[in-house]
Amino acid sequence: MLAATDPDFDLARLTTKGLFANDGRGNVVPDLVEKWELSPDQKTYRLSLRPNLHWSDGVPLTTADVIFTFQSLQDKTLASPWAASFRDVTFKSQDERTLNLNLREPYAPFLGALTIGLIPEHIWRNLPPNRWLLAETNLKPVGTGPFRFKSLTTTNNGQLKSYTLEPNPYTHTNQPYLERIILRFYSDRTTALEALRQGAVDGLGGVGSADKEAASPKKFSVHELTLPHYTAIFYNPEKNPWLQEKAIRQGLSYAINRPELVRQALNGEAQPATGPFTFGELRARTAAGAITFDPTKTTQLFTSAGLTRQSNQGPYLKDGRTLELTLTTTDADELTAVAETIKQQWESAGVKVNLEIVPVAKLQSGVITPRRYQALLTSEIVGLDPDLYPFWHSSQAAAPGLNLSQFKNPEADRLLAEARQDQNWQNRLAKYTRLQEILAAESPTTFLYSTTYAYLMDRGINGFVTTVIGQPSDRWAGVEQWYRQTERQWK
Repeated sequence: MLAATDPDFDLARLTTKGLFANDGRGNVVPDLVEKWELSPDQKTYRLSLRPNLHWSDGVPLTTADVIFTFQSLQDKTLASPWAASFRDVTFKSQDERTLNLNLREPYAPFLGALTIGLIPEHIWRNLPPNRWLLAETNLKPVGTGPFRFKSLTTTNNGQLKSYTLEPNPYTHTNQPYLERIILRFYSDRTTALEALRQGAVDGLGGVGSADKEAASPKKFSVHELTLPHYTAIFYNPEKNPWLQEKAIRQGLSYAINRPELVRQALNGEAQPATGPFTFGELRARTAAGAITFDPTKTTQLFTSAGLTRQSNQGPYLKDGRTLELTLTTTDADELTAVAETIKQQWESAGVKVNLEIVPVAKLQSGVITPRRYQALLTSEIVGLDPDLYPFWHSSQAAAPGLNLSQFKNPEADRLLAEARQDQNWQNRLAKYTRLQEILAAESPTTFLYSTTYAYLMDRGINGFVTTVIGQPSDRWAGVEQWYRQTERQWK
C-alpha cells in the first residue's frame, strides 16, 4: 500500500515487508532476502529471495514484484519520498528469485532504502499511478507482512474508524500469537487517550509527558524508543536579510538556553541537541565544539555585525532597522510551547520575534514546499544509517529537497557526497565530524533538542522488545512475537 500519514505507515508496517527490515535494535537485517552480496566496485547488489514467498492472497512473490515496486518509486507521479534513493538505480532479474540492483555510484546507506514494503505487481499494474492513493486496493492492502487485511469500518461521512487485521497464513515468518489487531482512528489525542484509559485500545504511540502522567502505571507500560529525530530552527536567508549574516545566525544560536528550554517547554523530557546526530557513536564523535548557551558571545557577535542596543531591555538596531524575525511553527502543543519559550529567550537577547502558528495539515504545502518562512521550527528524522545529503546538500535547497535552510557550502557538498558513497564506517565518521564543524561555524540552523518516541502499552501485552526505531511505525518490529497474558483455567 501507499503510505502518507503515520496511521498509513503503521498499517503498511503490519501488512507489508521489504527486502530488509529494522530489527528493533537499530540494525538493518535481511527480511524477504535470503542472502545478498555487493560487487567490488560497490555499485551492484545481488539479491536472492527466500524460497516459496507468497502474497497474502496466495499468489507467489517473484523478482518481478520487486522490480515493479522500485520502478514505481521512480515514477514522478507518485512523488514518493523514497524516489531519491532509487533515482539512478537499474534492475535486472536473473530468475524468479535472483536479481541485481545496479547503482550509478556507490551508496552506503542503500540497504536502509531496501526496507520499504513491496507491492504486488498483479494488483497494481493495471492501475495508473495517479490513481493509486485513492484506489480501493490501497484501502485493502495485499502484502507479505505478519498480518493481512480483514475488514474496515467508516463513519457516516466516510472517515475511517478502524481496521481489523488477521494473521497472514502466507507470511514467511512464524505465525503471530495474536489472533487479530484492530487499528482505531481518533480525531484528536484527547479522545484517543481517553479510549486508552477506558480499555478500548491497548496501545497509543507518540505520547507526551501529560499523556504519560494521565495513564496509570499499574495498567500501562511506557516504552521509550530511541528515534533518529531532532527539532531545530531552520533559517531562510532569502526571506529575511538579517539572516544572511553569519554572525547574526551564530548569535541567535548562542542565545538559546537549551536545558532551560527542555525544562520549561518539554517538562524535562528531551535531550539538548548538538547537531543532526541524536544517538550512538555519531552523536558522541560530533558533539565537540557544538554551540551552547552563551549570552556573552551573542552580544559580541551582534556587536561585530554593527548592531547596537540602547538598553538591556530593548532590541538591537542597525541603521534605524530593528533586528526582527518571524518564527514559524505548527499548532502542535509541543512546538507551540517551544516557540513561546524561544521567543522569550530571543527577546531577552535583544531580538524582536513574531510568532506564526500554522495548522499541521498546511505545513508541507503552505510553508515548507514554497519555502514560505524566515525561521522554521520543525523536526526531521534522518534515519538509522544517516544520509544527510537530502538535508544539507546545496542541490536539495528547493522542494522536494529537505535543505530547509537553503544551505550552500562547497566543502559541505563534497563531504556529503563522499560520505554517502563510503562503506568504511570510520571514514564516514570523520567526514560527518568535519561537516558538524562547518554547520557550527556557518549556523544555518539552530539545533535544539531530540526526544525519544514514547509508546504506551497495556501491561497485559507481552513480547515487546524494540528499543531503537527509524520511524514511528518501526515500533511494530517483532509484532508476531507479541502475546496477551492469559490465565490458566482448570476444568
